[in-house]
Amino acid sequence: NLLLPDGVPPERQWARFYIKIYRAEGLPRMNTSIMANVKKALIGENKDLVDPYVQVAFAGQKGKTSIQKSSYEPLWNEQIIFTEMFPPLCRRIKIQIRDSDKVNDVAIGTHFIDLRKISNEG
Repeated sequence: NLLLPDGVPPERQWARFYIKIYRAEGLPRMNTSIMANVKKALIGENKDLVDPYVQVAFAGQKGKTSIQKSSYEPLWNEQIIFTEMFPPLCRRIKIQIRDSDKVNDVAIGTHFIDLRKISNEG
Protein backbone atom coordinates (compact mmCIF):
# COMPACT_ATOMS: atom_id res chain seq x y z
CA ASN A 1 0.00 0.00 0.00
CA LEU A 2 2.97 2.33 0.42
CA LEU A 3 3.44 2.39 -3.36
CA LEU A 4 -0.09 3.59 -4.16
CA PRO A 5 -0.35 7.17 -5.45
CA ASP A 6 -2.14 9.81 -3.37
CA GLY A 7 -5.90 9.60 -3.65
CA VAL A 8 -6.02 5.88 -4.49
CA PRO A 9 -7.80 3.94 -1.75
CA PRO A 10 -5.78 1.04 -0.28
CA GLU A 11 -8.80 -1.30 -0.60
CA ARG A 12 -9.54 -1.60 -4.30
CA GLN A 13 -12.01 -3.93 -5.98
CA TRP A 14 -11.62 -5.90 -9.18
CA ALA A 15 -13.39 -4.50 -12.21
CA ARG A 16 -13.86 -5.46 -15.85
CA PHE A 17 -13.00 -2.96 -18.55
CA TYR A 18 -14.85 -3.52 -21.83
CA ILE A 19 -13.39 -2.05 -25.00
CA LYS A 20 -15.60 -2.30 -28.07
CA ILE A 21 -13.86 -2.21 -31.46
CA TYR A 22 -16.29 -1.33 -34.24
CA ARG A 23 -14.50 -0.62 -37.50
CA ALA A 24 -11.73 1.23 -39.33
CA GLU A 25 -11.98 3.35 -42.45
CA GLY A 26 -9.53 4.47 -45.11
CA LEU A 27 -6.57 2.29 -44.24
CA PRO A 28 -3.50 2.91 -46.43
CA ARG A 29 -1.91 0.52 -48.88
CA MET A 30 0.83 -1.12 -46.85
CA ASN A 31 2.90 -3.09 -49.33
CA THR A 32 4.16 -0.35 -51.64
CA SER A 33 7.46 0.05 -49.80
CA ILE A 34 10.95 -1.29 -50.40
CA MET A 35 10.20 -4.12 -47.95
CA ALA A 36 7.28 -5.21 -50.15
CA ASN A 37 9.61 -5.42 -53.14
CA VAL A 38 12.07 -7.54 -51.12
CA LYS A 39 9.25 -9.87 -50.03
CA LYS A 40 8.04 -10.14 -53.62
CA ALA A 41 11.54 -11.12 -54.77
CA LEU A 42 12.12 -13.61 -51.91
CA ILE A 43 8.77 -15.33 -51.45
CA GLY A 44 6.75 -14.18 -54.46
CA GLU A 45 4.18 -12.32 -52.38
CA ASN A 46 2.69 -9.21 -53.98
CA LYS A 47 -0.33 -7.78 -52.23
CA ASP A 48 -1.45 -4.21 -51.77
CA LEU A 49 -4.35 -5.01 -49.47
CA VAL A 50 -3.93 -5.05 -45.72
CA ASP A 51 -4.97 -7.79 -43.30
CA PRO A 52 -5.84 -5.53 -40.35
CA TYR A 53 -6.50 -6.32 -36.73
CA VAL A 54 -6.64 -4.15 -33.61
CA GLN A 55 -4.35 -4.70 -30.64
CA VAL A 56 -5.28 -3.06 -27.33
CA ALA A 57 -2.88 -2.71 -24.38
CA PHE A 58 -4.03 -1.73 -20.90
CA ALA A 59 -2.39 -2.12 -17.48
CA GLY A 60 0.23 -4.58 -18.72
CA GLN A 61 -2.33 -6.73 -20.55
CA LYS A 62 -2.90 -7.13 -24.29
CA GLY A 63 -5.87 -8.22 -26.32
CA LYS A 64 -6.63 -8.27 -30.02
CA THR A 65 -9.42 -8.64 -32.52
CA SER A 66 -9.69 -11.14 -35.33
CA ILE A 67 -7.81 -10.51 -38.58
CA GLN A 68 -9.90 -9.12 -41.44
CA LYS A 69 -8.33 -10.44 -44.64
CA SER A 70 -7.70 -8.02 -47.55
CA SER A 71 -9.70 -5.06 -46.29
CA TYR A 72 -9.33 -1.27 -46.28
CA GLU A 73 -12.52 -0.79 -44.30
CA PRO A 74 -12.65 -3.68 -41.81
CA LEU A 75 -15.69 -4.27 -39.64
CA TRP A 76 -15.08 -6.08 -36.35
CA ASN A 77 -17.84 -5.35 -33.82
CA GLU A 78 -15.76 -7.21 -31.24
CA GLN A 79 -15.17 -6.68 -27.54
CA ILE A 80 -11.90 -6.93 -25.67
CA ILE A 81 -12.22 -7.37 -21.91
CA PHE A 82 -9.57 -6.62 -19.30
CA THR A 83 -9.80 -7.43 -15.59
CA GLU A 84 -7.95 -4.97 -13.39
CA MET A 85 -8.20 -3.34 -9.97
CA PHE A 86 -10.42 -0.26 -9.74
CA PRO A 87 -9.45 2.49 -9.89
CA PRO A 88 -6.67 1.39 -12.24
CA LEU A 89 -3.16 2.71 -11.73
CA CYS A 90 -2.70 2.77 -15.52
CA ARG A 91 -3.92 6.08 -16.94
CA ARG A 92 -4.22 5.29 -20.64
CA ILE A 93 -5.26 2.65 -23.14
CA LYS A 94 -3.12 2.00 -26.21
CA ILE A 95 -5.04 1.10 -29.37
CA GLN A 96 -3.07 0.03 -32.40
CA ILE A 97 -4.23 -1.05 -35.85
CA ARG A 98 -1.79 -3.59 -37.27
CA ASP A 99 -1.33 -5.34 -40.60
CA SER A 100 -0.96 -9.09 -40.15
CA ASP A 101 1.92 -10.48 -42.17
CA LYS A 102 3.71 -13.81 -42.49
CA VAL A 103 7.11 -12.26 -41.79
CA ASN A 104 6.41 -9.35 -39.44
CA ASP A 105 3.22 -7.55 -38.36
CA VAL A 106 3.38 -3.82 -39.07
CA ALA A 107 1.71 -1.00 -37.13
CA ILE A 108 -0.61 1.07 -39.31
CA GLY A 109 -1.64 3.54 -36.63
CA THR A 110 -1.50 4.05 -32.87
CA HIS A 111 -3.73 6.06 -30.56
CA PHE A 112 -3.72 6.51 -26.79
CA ILE A 113 -6.94 7.13 -24.84
CA ASP A 114 -6.44 9.06 -21.61
CA LEU A 115 -8.78 7.55 -18.99
CA ARG A 116 -9.02 10.91 -17.19
CA LYS A 117 -10.64 12.41 -20.30
CA ILE A 118 -13.35 9.76 -20.60
CA SER A 119 -14.24 9.25 -16.94
CA ASN A 120 -15.57 11.47 -14.19
CA GLU A 121 -13.99 12.25 -10.84
CA GLY A 122 -14.27 9.47 -8.28
